[in-house]
Amino acid sequence: MHYLFLQGKQLFKYLKRPLEPIYFRFLYMRDILRFHHFLKKHRNINIIVGSSQTKYEGWFSTEQYFLDISKEDHFRRILNGRKINKILAEHVLEHLTEEDLSRALRNFNLYSSNDVNIRIAVPDGYHPDSGYIQSVKPNECETRSHGHQVLFNYETLTAAFRSQGFKFKLLEYWDKNRQFHSVYQNDENGFVYRSFHNDSRNANGQSNYTSLIVDFFKK
Repeated sequence: MHYLFLQGKQLFKYLKRPLEPIYFRFLYMRDILRFHHFLKKHRNINIIVGSSQTKYEGWFSTEQYFLDISKEDHFRRILNGRKINKILAEHVLEHLTEEDLSRALRNFNLYSSNDVNIRIAVPDGYHPDSGYIQSVKPNECETRSHGHQVLFNYETLTAAFRSQGFKFKLLEYWDKNRQFHSVYQNDENGFVYRSFHNDSRNANGQSNYTSLIVDFFKK
């Protein structure tokens, strides 16, 4: 029985790779239909990137196969001349290489409205807990498997967006002196679970798990 189980696993691995393009093509066509329906119902385009399992009223959730934020043709293809009003990315940008991050921010700029709000949450490189840093920092194995590519702090993240002309408001962060700041509250610009306000790991009032959370905008 154990031998048959192992044979079955090997067969699944053998079949998985050639079937993946068909599977993702099916998901893409499904999401195109869902997105067209969303556009008919909503005047504003509010998009969650990198989390199709996250569902919030008035927001459309996406994954990389549907909207790879580093690829301009993905934006052009689904928006068809329209502009995005709000973007929410919770623990997504740390998975991008430097080159892909630069492309993504250019796309955010090109395909968003003048009054856009872009809420970004990433692991905080200035968090004072060594265990937290160990769990979120890039390492060679993760980099090869598209894990964390970079560990931001409020200075490096805002500098990347400023290079594309964005202004910003810091919502939650540790500063370089390891002092914690948070004015983040749940609002219409995007719900961030991994925050001091929402994460159950902070139920004791201690900042055990927080994020670097920043709102970016053009005006």
